[in-house]
Amino acid sequence: MKFIVAMIALWCGITAAAEAATPAISIVLSNQEYPPYMGQSLPGYGLMSRVVTEAFRLQNVQVRYAFFPNNRTLQSARSGQVDGSIGWAITPERQRDLLYTDAVMSLRMVFFQRRDQVVKWKTLSDLAPYRIGITTGNTYSDEFTRLQQSGVLHTEAVPDDVVNLRKLAVRHIDLFPIDAEVGQMLVYHSLAPTEQAQLQAGSTAFWIAPMHVVIWRGQPQAEELVRRFNLGLQQLRASGEFDRLVEMTRKQIRLVVGRD
Repeated sequence: MKFIVAMIALWCGITAAAEAATPAISIVLSNQEYPPYMGQSLPGYGLMSRVVTEAFRLQNVQVRYAFFPNNRTLQSARSGQVDGSIGWAITPERQRDLLYTDAVMSLRMVFFQRRDQVVKWKTLSDLAPYRIGITTGNTYSDEFTRLQQSGVLHTEAVPDDVVNLRKLAVRHIDLFPIDAEVGQMLVYHSLAPTEQAQLQAGSTAFWIAPMHVVIWRGQPQAEELVRRFNLGLQQLRASGEFDRLVEMTRKQIRLVVGRD
């Protein structure tokens, strides 16, 4: 027991010394409603937000979040309105304006569908006959984009995930791709019970999507911010604090959800 206490004290001392030796930086990152990973009313602003905040804190970077509608969140970072954003997959187009950190966590992307119209597929090309809803500003894997641009997949874009789920419930689209856990929470919180009963998540993931913090290339300390975040994230993972933070925040979110 004494050994454990001593190790904790040593770790706290090393962390405090590192913070003191590193000049402080304050930044603003754009954020959005994507529960349980991100959300203005969630404990710690969600699972991913809490990890990002703590990884930066370990490297003496103070983060403030500015919440935007889904379709404006990434653009606010690409235009320099804020210093960066969280929760984005890598695309060549985005890399023109943004620097990427190491992946924070990964999403499990599935297709939500109606219970009375279960779509069976093996490859994304099998989905050619169906109307697929997508959300403006999001990406759904390189393969999805290639099939979309070549006309194999037929997509309809709207600015919001909840709008897509509602369109699915009333048969205006046949499929909607989204992270399985996010989709379930949005259905539960945003749709009427009659709509909820009609929808289900597909069992097969079409993409395991790594999510990153992005920093605007025009930010004077962009490269330093990426370096510090990656170091802080490594510290969280090495100490076991990453898993503890995620589990603690997930429990807190469940308590909040249970009261709604």
